[in-house]
Amino acid sequence: ARVICVTATVTKVDLSYNYIEDEGITHLADALKHNKSVSELLLYEVGSGDVGAEALAGALRVNATVTSLNLRLNRIGNVGAEALA
Repeated sequence: ARVICVTATVTKVDLSYNYIEDEGITHLADALKHNKSVSELLLYEVGSGDVGAEALAGALRVNATVTSLNLRLNRIGNVGAEALA
């Protein structure tokens, strides 16, 4: 996640099928608050739940560069979905 904070060339992050869970998503979300180049996040089946979704929602309120987010096959419930809406 630290690399995402300082890089200006990475535009796509694909962590799909890596079980990083809410803790990993929270670290990624913190990094995205400082990144201005990533436009696409692929996070299929990473074990994220509501906590991870809420962390991403907070990052996306600060980061307007991300235009594509795929969270398919995660454990996100109503609370996380509402945060991302």
